[in-house]
Amino acid sequence: MAEELKIGGKIVNPGESQEILLKIGEFYTAQPVNIPVIVVRGLEEGPRVFLTAAIHGDELNGVEIVRTIMIELDPARLKGTVLCTPVLNRWGFLNHSRYLPGRRDLNRYFPGDPQGNLAHRVAHKIFSEIVQRAEYGIDMHTAGVGRTNLAHIRGDLANDSIRRMAKAFGTELIMDQPASGGTLRAAATRAGIPTIILEAGETFRFQRGMVARGVAGVRNVLSDLGMISHKGKEPRFQVIVKVAEWIRAERGGILDIRVRPGDLLYEGSDVGTVSTPFGREVTALKSPLTGLVIGITTIPLVQPGDAICHIAKLEKTLHTVEKYCITEPDGRKHLDLEEAGI
Repeated sequence: MAEELKIGGKIVNPGESQEILLKIGEFYTAQPVNIPVIVVRGLEEGPRVFLTAAIHGDELNGVEIVRTIMIELDPARLKGTVLCTPVLNRWGFLNHSRYLPGRRDLNRYFPGDPQGNLAHRVAHKIFSEIVQRAEYGIDMHTAGVGRTNLAHIRGDLANDSIRRMAKAFGTELIMDQPASGGTLRAAATRAGIPTIILEAGETFRFQRGMVARGVAGVRNVLSDLGMISHKGKEPRFQVIVKVAEWIRAERGGILDIRVRPGDLLYEGSDVGTVSTPFGREVTALKSPLTGLVIGITTIPLVQPGDAICHIAKLEKTLHTVEKYCITEPDGRKHLDLEEAGI
């Protein structure tokens, strides 16, 4: 007999797809704050996976990734259950903001506390009603406001299930990063629910290439878990990186950044310059290591300490990455992202 699946007080039977409005709080008007949870349960039992996005309300690529997956899933052809939540942070989503009211970052309060502040209570509701109903998880993110990221997966690869999911997703770059603090990923992993996150693109945009990569990756993971029939395109290569460093501004001024996500930099390579508004160069920025650019700022005005360029350190895998780079007219090397599907 099939195990009962109840979310928000509603039972989802095998072979059903239900949209459940899960109450996570109330507005000042005392009206409920609901988030839609679309539960697709296959006729045949199998793994349970949660897909979440917009835990930061301005990160939109994941919204479209989850929406695309939930529309195409067919309970008659699905083995197991997928819990789809395109928008976790409804306040931030409606207000074009990363945060909950009070500028609290929801992704710092998991697993939550039903008696705590708003963020703790929302996190507890999401964790108990969605995350703990699943056996695996994929959480979708973009870079923060004013930055953009190369599409890549992050996860604690010491966990065999997470390693398998991360590799199955299919991005060329995987960051081996143990989760810590009150993030959804950390809390889920501690609770025995292997979880990875996708980092792809920037805020306030639907970037079709990034969405396509995310959709393809989720399909790959569901297929690897035996939940759907899907033959995805394998990545040309995969590298696992443990160390990444930010290059930061030493002086304030106007930034002329000369790299982009996907660039291969060698130690000492030019990254950009910071100049005064009057044109006098203040600082030349150089790469302190050899690696792949995975994120940059998109804001040209900087102060001392501002993060400018995020570089994933390459050592044994450098030769592999070099093989799949194209050389630009100025001599720079860049991943052939068009072939990679971005």
